Amino acid sequence: MPNKFVSACKEELEVRNCGFAHLPAEEFVKSQWQTRTKSICFLLYRLALAIFFTGVVINSMVVAVERQEFSKYFIYLTHWGILLCMGTTVMGAVLVMIWYFHPEYSEKICNCDEMPSTFKVYWMLHNITLILSVCITIIYWTILHNETMAVDPNNILIHACNCVFMFLDLIIVAYPVRIWHVLQPITFGLVYCIFSLIYYAADGTDRFGRPYIYNVLDWNEPGKAMVTVVGTILLAVIVHLLMFAIYKLRVKIYLRHFNHKPIIPTNSTLQLQTGKCDGISMVYGNDNKAFSIGERY
Repeated sequence: MPNKFVSACKEELEVRNCGFAHLPAEEFVKSQWQTRTKSICFLLYRLALAIFFTGVVINSMVVAVERQEFSKYFIYLTHWGILLCMGTTVMGAVLVMIWYFHPEYSEKICNCDEMPSTFKVYWMLHNITLILSVCITIIYWTILHNETMAVDPNNILIHACNCVFMFLDLIIVAYPVRIWHVLQPITFGLVYCIFSLIYYAADGTDRFGRPYIYNVLDWNEPGKAMVTVVGTILLAVIVHLLMFAIYKLRVKIYLRHFNHKPIIPTNSTLQLQTGKCDGISMVYGNDNKAFSIGERY
């Protein structure tokens, strides 16, 4: 088993996996576990997740207004993360809705030779949001949280539920995790570090008037801040490798226990045809091993 995982990692490190080349593209609007070309359950799940994170963002803003801290709302990485959760899940819900209700769009996606740009953007957002959510939760509860910070519903929503629901989403969706894509959340994190440095240089303060946003990212002590930056990058790499392993496990479970079930075409979508779409595949390229069926949709 470890040897297989190492082999999978070596294969993933090939140059072709650096970008967003992945087919079939419809994996991004399907669940790994659905048995039809279109799933009302997955659509409802996508809508529910988008509504949930939208509610979390609204609630966090209301709390900030009530505490008279809204002017500092956008300086915190936690809020950047929860806004990304909302944006990613809303975009995912819109894409699944279009896939579900517009057969002409479904046919276009099924017959495309290259990933649509919107799917590439969504994939990148999901990569960043997943790793950022997990890292925020780990760092907050292990380093930043102390006895003076209330463990109230808002705190749980923005520092725990983000991680839990994005992790569950990884288990439910059909698209892959690429090792090279760890560069995306790392880049996002570096953008935040540069923002925090500029904010410090502009004499910005946190909500308590202190000359930093986070005490572990205090640029008055650049050595300490750089240790935080490097440590966070290493944490992101470890988390991303863990997500890659979970993705591989998800596919293994599917292939072992569910691969014998054929994909049932949804009446309202495409006619059976021999084409480029192979159902849901978790391998790179056109070789479809996640769903094995004679006809392609």
